Amino acid sequence: MVKSIALVVVSIYVGWVFRGIYADETTDSSNQKREELSDVECEDISHEVIEKTIEKEIIKYVPKTKIVYRENKQEDNRTKDPFFIALEQKKFYKAMEYYEEAEEEKHSTYKNALLGYFRKEELSAPWKTVHQIRYFLNMETENEKFVFLLSGIFVRLGVYSMALDLLVDFSYVASFENIKLIHTKIKSISLTYIDKLMVAQEYKELVTFLLNRINIGVLSEFYSFELAKVYIKLKKYIKAKELFEELIYNDIYKERAIKLLDYIDEKLAELAEYPIQIPLMRSGRHFLVKAYVNQREVVLLLDTGASITTIDDTIVNGLDIFKKDVTFGTANGEILSNIYSADNFTIGEITISNFHISGGLPVDNSIDGLLGMNFLGRYKFKIDQREAILFLGKKY
Repeated sequence: MVKSIALVVVSIYVGWVFRGIYADETTDSSNQKREELSDVECEDISHEVIEKTIEKEIIKYVPKTKIVYRENKQEDNRTKDPFFIALEQKKFYKAMEYYEEAEEEKHSTYKNALLGYFRKEELSAPWKTVHQIRYFLNMETENEKFVFLLSGIFVRLGVYSMALDLLVDFSYVASFENIKLIHTKIKSISLTYIDKLMVAQEYKELVTFLLNRINIGVLSEFYSFELAKVYIKLKKYIKAKELFEELIYNDIYKERAIKLLDYIDEKLAELAEYPIQIPLMRSGRHFLVKAYVNQREVVLLLDTGASITTIDDTIVNGLDIFKKDVTFGTANGEILSNIYSADNFTIGEITISNFHISGGLPVDNSIDGLLGMNFLGRYKFKIDQREAILFLGKKY
């Protein structure tokens, strides 16, 4: 009887000790068990029941104690691991020696550490980081995380072709699951570079880049489509048409290629009707054009309401007079002016001999005069206001 009471007292004491240590993690079920235990008559509690109860409490909490121990042990191992020590000291190639010597199970942890190391080092020494990543990729040829990291560094350095070459090479050895992601990255980088060259109007470099990419053979249809769009921009419609006619058999580009082929046909018909195209300059809602009077450059405002081309008196005073004191009707009333004859009057690829020009007062400080119907009326003409182009064709 005394033994039983003593054992009960011990069990209650042990229960309260565990409750104090693990109060936050003790479940309602364990509390219920203690209540049930206290309600049982002391005489009915055997020594074996008490031992099992204590054993359950101990087993319940031992795993958590072990996890804490393992985490601390892992942290200790990290500070003692020669790979991490070398990497912390920025002794990259020494760290790689430890990497090669390490057991395979450690490589995953080492790779994560290397990713962080490379991202940090790129900020201060990008090209040094490039060489180090390349060195690592010679050891781990199929590691996509490091390939994508390196391609991103190349883009930030502005060497787009190197980024693309890296991804293309990787696509030959990558898993099937990674191919789509690689192609998406290739397209994204290419479009960024294309936009950059378009904005800078580096068309020759852009065409060369796209032709090289087509010849490589990876995503050729994508690059052909982009090149055809560049040809349209450069008004090389025949070359663009040839590329689009090949793409109509591709399911991805078929619909867009057909629409652009219709657009090209319209432009080719337009060129047949208006073979001469002269670029214009904008001035608010008006258009200006460069012209040459006896090789002297002037800037003229297109004015379909003016019967004759008019240029500032200070410019035409040296020309031969064709007629004196001619009356002209203007928006401000009638004026008297001389008509002069220029030996050569040139706009774009057109040169007219013995071209008649009237003198006048300066219209605006930014222009030298007006281009009138004695020039425009010689041709069938229209103005593309969106593209700022003067189209000229033969009158029939």
